[in-house]
Amino acid sequence: MTRTPQRKPALLLILALLLAQGMLNGETEPARDPRPRKALEKSLLFPGLGQLYEKQYVKAALFCAAEVACLALVYIHIGKGNDAYWNYRQAATAADAGAWRRETERLDRRRNAAILAAAGVWVLNMADILVFTRKKYGRESSLAFHPFYRHENQAYGAGVTCRF
Repeated sequence: MTRTPQRKPALLLILALLLAQGMLNGETEPARDPRPRKALEKSLLFPGLGQLYEKQYVKAALFCAAEVACLALVYIHIGKGNDAYWNYRQAATAADAGAWRRETERLDRRRNAAILAAAGVWVLNMADILVFTRKKYGRESSLAFHPFYRHENQAYGAGVTCRF
């Protein structure tokens, strides 16, 4: 029976020495400003919060008001669409049923447009905060998008690199 030397303590000792050498030489990672990351996180939660954190009050009010207006329209059109659908289900004649069905479809299209507008406001908000943080804090604070295609399984995908 042969004994294998225990390599784990030796590797841990070498790793500790290398880390200690870096600390003794003063090689530490520069501290990053947490403000761009916090601004991005706040903008992810709700449009305008990142701008408010960065003291861009007019932009914050515009993005927040636009998002609230879009979400209010979504809510209104959902209610009206549900009422029109109920009237469609309760219609006594085929002509009334056709009219209420068209009204339901019209309100559903408006609801979908309001949802798309709310998503557009969110995208514009994110683009604004990314451009602002890049200008204010430099290129090392950025967000990069990397689309890719894998030939092995014929799959598309995307990667995101975030440095803050």
